[in-house]
Amino acid sequence: MKMGSISVKTVCKGTALLIFVILRGLNTQTDTDITSLPVTSNISSTELETEFPQTHPTTAPATISTLSTESQTASATTSSPSTEIQTSAPITPATSSSPSTESETSAPTNITSLLVSSNISSTELETEFPQTHPTTAPATTSTLSTESQTDVPAASATTRSPSTEIQTSAPITPATSSSPSTESETSAPTKPDVIRNLTVTEITTSSVFLTWEEPAGNRSFFKINWTDEKTSNHVTTNNLSYNITGLTAGVNYTFIITAVAADKSTEGESVVTSKYTKPDVIRNLRLSEITTSSVFLTWEEPARNRYFFILNWTDEKLDLTRNSIETTNTSYNITGLTAGVNYTFIITAVAADKSTEGESVVTSNYTKPDVIMNLTAVDITTSSVLLNWIKPNGQSSRYRVEYENNSVTTENTSIEINDLIPGEQYTFRVFAVAADHVTEGRARQISLYTNPDVIRNLTVNNITSSSVFLTWEEPIGNRSFFKLKWADDKTSGNSTETTNTSYHITGLTAGVNYTFCITAVTADKSAKGETVCRSQFTSMQSSKIHVSYYKAHLNYLTIMGGCSRHGKKWVQYQSSC
Repeated sequence: MKMGSISVKTVCKGTALLIFVILRGLNTQTDTDITSLPVTSNISSTELETEFPQTHPTTAPATISTLSTESQTASATTSSPSTEIQTSAPITPATSSSPSTESETSAPTNITSLLVSSNISSTELETEFPQTHPTTAPATTSTLSTESQTDVPAASATTRSPSTEIQTSAPITPATSSSPSTESETSAPTKPDVIRNLTVTEITTSSVFLTWEEPAGNRSFFKINWTDEKTSNHVTTNNLSYNITGLTAGVNYTFIITAVAADKSTEGESVVTSKYTKPDVIRNLRLSEITTSSVFLTWEEPARNRYFFILNWTDEKLDLTRNSIETTNTSYNITGLTAGVNYTFIITAVAADKSTEGESVVTSNYTKPDVIMNLTAVDITTSSVLLNWIKPNGQSSRYRVEYENNSVTTENTSIEINDLIPGEQYTFRVFAVAADHVTEGRARQISLYTNPDVIRNLTVNNITSSSVFLTWEEPIGNRSFFKLKWADDKTSGNSTETTNTSYHITGLTAGVNYTFCITAVTADKSAKGETVCRSQFTSMQSSKIHVSYYKAHLNYLTIMGGCSRHGKKWVQYQSSC
């Protein structure tokens, strides 16, 4: 049923003005905030006819407006065969009224976006409003009335005319307050960037020093984690370095550093590196079984962990690379050395990465010099001896000569030993000595006797025609025995040995001059003292022998025309001259 007809001669301007006035009236009646109302009109110069349906209010009078749109559960749509007007706006449920109409809705409706598009051709626009029969609340129809149901979040109102259809669609949200509501959001921080150039320095047996550079952008602090195979620890710091202590020697640790944002929970990408702490130092390094060409090394395990040991040794040329070995044992026999040379031995514990080394233990020792050659003794006297030898192979600094409880040194290959005891046996031992004046080679030795001294006070006693008795005194020093020799002018002589200091020689010829010699001799029968000699005639035979002698002598004198004193005496005895 048509209630009225409106002809619009003015095409665009009138339609837009009409819609604007209607909406302003609607906003005034419903206390609705229209924050956005784009309106597009394209109405030709045609008669616009709008029909308003009759309303039958039961409790409140209804006011008929020029254009009415009813909002239900979907967007409101007004359409005609030739023209379509779309209005979209977020609408909160509310009941609209005019100034003269009561409204049951206590909270105003906020219209945040209302898009009205009109495309009305130059035809007659009729809007029909169906009859409504409100039962509980008065309905008010204004110039453009929108009836909202508070229990429906979105509504669609359709107004149709024979020639024009107007569609209005809008999302409707419940209003909770009379003023627009604003929702406040707190933005989460972005992840910090990764730290740069993490390095591990100053590695010891129990600590490492970490350094790094700031990440790009912002950060609040850094979180440091480190772990071995058994334990895990962590700290936080604001610095770009940290000294981690309390670590175990020779253990592989993994270090993780992460930049953390100000919320203390947002973390950047972690940087991870692993390093071994240095193994501890070996203990009680000892050298034994030192020879001219080898040395035996022993030591004790370091505290905590190690993987193997590196042994280096060098002589004065300091060529460590040529002499290097690895071992997992705690002992090693080094061979191929040179006699009499000072070697430096270096032992280092190494971690399992084969590169992290502990503190080295260093010791030096000379190999033993080789033995001297061709030791001889010459110029032996009762109190001295001259020793000679040839230099040994390898190197030596000097020589030590040892005998009895005495020791002398020399840098030459010969030495004269004095102040010896005559007739004493001596063993001389000659050592080549290294430059440390301690390490000695094997000794070369020689044993010999000094010459015995001369016997003293040789006397010839108890001389008879066939024997003599010799006596003498012991020489100074020692002797083993005495050698006696005697001879006359015609024979080669005789000899005998005795340990006594006297001897009775028999079997001599009467009246013969004998020479008696005595020599002190050592036990090896090679060293002899100076010989002492005495000459002595043996005695004449009996008186008969003397008579014959004198008789012959007298005859000789008679022939010669004279006589001797002895002859006269003898002649007188014979009563003749």
